[in-house]
Amino acid sequence: MVSPGELVGGPLVTDPRAGGLRRDLRRAVASAVIGLTGFVLLIPNVSRLIASPTSTIELVLAGVGSVVSIVLVAASYLIYRADFTTKNTLRIAAWNTLGVLVLGSVLGLVSLYRSVTVPPFVIATVLGVSTAAHVIIGVNDVRRIRAEDLATEREKTAVLNRLIRHNLRNDAQVLTGYAEKLATDVEDPQLAEAAHRVHGKADSLGSMYDKVARIQETIEADSPETRPVALAPLAEEIAAEFREAHPDAEIDVDVPTGLAAAANDQFRRALGSVVENAVQHTDAETPRVAISARQTHDRVTVRIEDNGPGIPDDEAAVVAGDRALTQLEHGSGFGLWQAKWVVESLGGTLSFPDDADGGVVALRLDAAM
Repeated sequence: MVSPGELVGGPLVTDPRAGGLRRDLRRAVASAVIGLTGFVLLIPNVSRLIASPTSTIELVLAGVGSVVSIVLVAASYLIYRADFTTKNTLRIAAWNTLGVLVLGSVLGLVSLYRSVTVPPFVIATVLGVSTAAHVIIGVNDVRRIRAEDLATEREKTAVLNRLIRHNLRNDAQVLTGYAEKLATDVEDPQLAEAAHRVHGKADSLGSMYDKVARIQETIEADSPETRPVALAPLAEEIAAEFREAHPDAEIDVDVPTGLAAAANDQFRRALGSVVENAVQHTDAETPRVAISARQTHDRVTVRIEDNGPGIPDDEAAVVAGDRALTQLEHGSGFGLWQAKWVVESLGGTLSFPDDADGGVVALRLDAAM
């Protein structure tokens, strides 16, 4: 069978941007329906206000109807700017339309039954209140659906994560065993060196199991409660730990006594991950890492500086969120990602200042009150 693309001289090529434009257009139309509803209902109320209401009740009704209609117009913009999917935006627009139809039908039936003439601004006010209520119901409905979808995705991710970690640990153990046997049995120096390298990579994969487990705990943790965490003893404890693990490294601490941040036990992991990243990724003969902290107004900034080549610009941009994560541009390590997620869960930020020669990571948190 000949494809339509081949009839014009080549394969059919679809532009992925076209799908995005169609989705944006549908979201825009759905949001515009809500805004248009508010604008149409606003006209009778404003007209009544301009005509000078004859009673306080008319003034109040027209005023309430005008406010509700303006809120609907503003809500349409906010809904479009929100991160709702096209499907969810259409769902909210459907609730909006339902609000008009339900009360509109009731008012029509009442008018036919009693032959009562209801002023247009009263109808507009009633429909506006009904529509606003249905839009709120629609937003809450979408949030409920999103929460359920998120819970399902988290469950799938957790299962996949456990399977990967289990296989990773088992495969690392197998590789370690074979590498040790090869390093012991082979006589060729080059093969023995290759076996040692395989053994090192296997150990690295084995340690990755623990890192992934810690990151999974960070992701699955509920919104953490914070408490005052003294930074000086924490920094000294982490520095002592890495001095012991890396005797060739120089790790200095410059944190004022009494300085505390609003954090929790997870912050120790974040700070330790950044220090570990600084020690392991330096190309200097003697790794030097400096941990410092200062308070500015109600924020505390913890800086970790090293004498290495610095974090590559593409990796820093990805971790900081300035560039999308793709197959070609991705963060190479777990430490910075773990630190980012922990700090952001505490209401803080992670950044990469460029005011030093080596690598610099800044962790900003609220100061303990």
